[in-house]
Amino acid sequence: MLVTLGPRFVEAIAYLAIMGLGLGAYLKSVDGISYVQFIAPGVAASAVMFGAILETSYNAFVRIHVRRVFEAAVTTPLSVGDVVVGEYLWGATRGAIYGVVFLGVMAPFGLVASWWAILCPLVFVIGALTFAVLGMSYTSFAKNIEHFNIFWTGVLTPMFLFSGIFFPFSGLPDWAQVIGWCLPLSHFVAATRELALGGVGWITALHVLVLVGFATVFFMLPIRRLRRTLLA
Repeated sequence: MLVTLGPRFVEAIAYLAIMGLGLGAYLKSVDGISYVQFIAPGVAASAVMFGAILETSYNAFVRIHVRRVFEAAVTTPLSVGDVVVGEYLWGATRGAIYGVVFLGVMAPFGLVASWWAILCPLVFVIGALTFAVLGMSYTSFAKNIEHFNIFWTGVLTPMFLFSGIFFPFSGLPDWAQVIGWCLPLSHFVAATRELALGGVGWITALHVLVLVGFATVFFMLPIRRLRRTLLA
């Protein structure tokens, strides 16, 4: 478990330390709070995302195409849908663990400022499930493990940098704000930040509903794709 969960968690801590303490030395506050306090909830949300997607991208691809675990599983009474939902749930579990542990690290350093933070684990589960579904959706189309270089470099990294983790959207041009709010991580970051720092309102629920919407839209796609692949 330590080998599985450790690297991404350490990476998230490194981002928090380097960006928070490094840039924080020059950028003292954002929206009235310290810079490190501003970015901490966003880094937590990104850790959840990467944890869930890692499990349903590279790891799931290996189980499908290399170890043939899926083929073995569907020869039992389990259906393709059962196996894919199992992948969703494990990816969501892994991502949520990242988030909860990271939240536990934030609290002693005064980076949690609201009792609403007790709802963060629930939001982490919803966010992790959303990204597990999105990761599995891409995996269902991938024919070669090298295709994940496109996904991680061309999709996940830009989303990580452009979802309001390290700077507020308010300083961006209108068109950039529109693009930013079309990204699921932006809503996940916003909901986590509002719960951890205060300012919870109806918009927080809207951010969570957007995540649920993404998960709902893509939920059946991997099941249909893999049903064709495995049962052809």
